[in-house]
Amino acid sequence: MNKIVKKLLKRQLDKAKGAWPKKLPEALWAIQTSYRTATGETPFSMAFGSEAVVPVEIGEPSYRTETFAPKTNKEGLALSLDLIEERRAQANLRNEAYK
Repeated sequence: MNKIVKKLLKRQLDKAKGAWPKKLPEALWAIQTSYRTATGETPFSMAFGSEAVVPVEIGEPSYRTETFAPKTNKEGLALSLDLIEERRAQANLRNEAYK
């Protein structure tokens, strides 16, 4: 995984020239929210049990932000956290099969 992160950061930051401090958070966000072929999951979802809300969705109306209900969301997050170990085990099996 470290090789992938290093390669992606190098590719993104080489293009940025002197603007790398501005581009670094964008590059790291892209790494954390990109699906991995081996697991079929994003690193963010593997850590937190749910998909991230893309910053564009916060400023612009989208189905996800328009239908947000705090109580339902809290219940859904609790359920996701209860099932995260199973999700990680399935991702590990996909990763082993990929190898």
